[in-house]
Amino acid sequence: MRPEMVFERIGTLPYMRLEQAVMFYEFITENRLANCLELGFFHGVSTAYIAGAIQDLGIGNLTTIDLTTAAERTPNISWVLEITELSRYVQVIYEQKSYNWRLMKLLEEGQYESFDLCYIDGGHTWYDTGLAFCLVERLLKRGGWVVFDDLHYTFRKSSNRDKSWVRRMTEEEQITPQVKRVFELLVETDPHFGSFRKIGKLAFARKEDSAWSKEQRARKYMDVVIANALERSGYDLEYRTKLLLSPARALSMITGRQECEFTHLRFVETEYRAPIPHEKSEHGSTKVYVAPPISRPFRS
Repeated sequence: MRPEMVFERIGTLPYMRLEQAVMFYEFITENRLANCLELGFFHGVSTAYIAGAIQDLGIGNLTTIDLTTAAERTPNISWVLEITELSRYVQVIYEQKSYNWRLMKLLEEGQYESFDLCYIDGGHTWYDTGLAFCLVERLLKRGGWVVFDDLHYTFRKSSNRDKSWVRRMTEEEQITPQVKRVFELLVETDPHFGSFRKIGKLAFARKEDSAWSKEQRARKYMDVVIANALERSGYDLEYRTKLLLSPARALSMITGRQECEFTHLRFVETEYRAPIPHEKSEHGSTKVYVAPPISRPFRS
């Protein structure tokens, strides 16, 4: 559905203007950004414009996330998607405190490098937007785009300036364009991103490397297995003995994988409690240091 058709149905609801919606439509359809993620939807206006572009692509969907309070807005996103007949292209998710909690869930589900586009238009703080980008970096496909809205937004000049939670901010936090700081300090310095563009209040960046693919993450699998084994050996003396005497069998026991995957590992005791890096030999074997057992697990 063309942006002009969406506009005819929803009118001038805040906050995405028709001119910006046309650019988003062209951006999504020309680059074939089918699987999209939106952080912050307010009334759902931008949601409808993005969903309209996905409809015309003929493939894809949009996952959009905002706080539970968004459901109380008049009109709310349900009304916008119903009046535009675009509901089937959108999964609406509500969170109590932050969209970042849902991004954690997406990573738990293994949705690394599964989105073509992430549009960030919520939070507007270094804390929310900064963490969001770090998580989105993992969720975007190679060739996917992240778009930040309200690049120059400051809380001092916003409609929220007199609210108590804004007044509790420091002077610097209130006058700093925090989204811009995220883009300049985190995005433009990220070696995996390029094609940077700033157009008005929007900032664009394209992910150029497949840094979080299944293959890349698998390379760290062995380190995670070793870390879990060392943690257990600190308070489970029986397992500690097995790890020192029969490491392949001990690691197979906690992973469910074949012992042959761990035959290159050798565990030796050390008197130091602080972590010591593994030592790899030229023959491919790895020596792992096991710290002394602790009297009880370090738990809060």
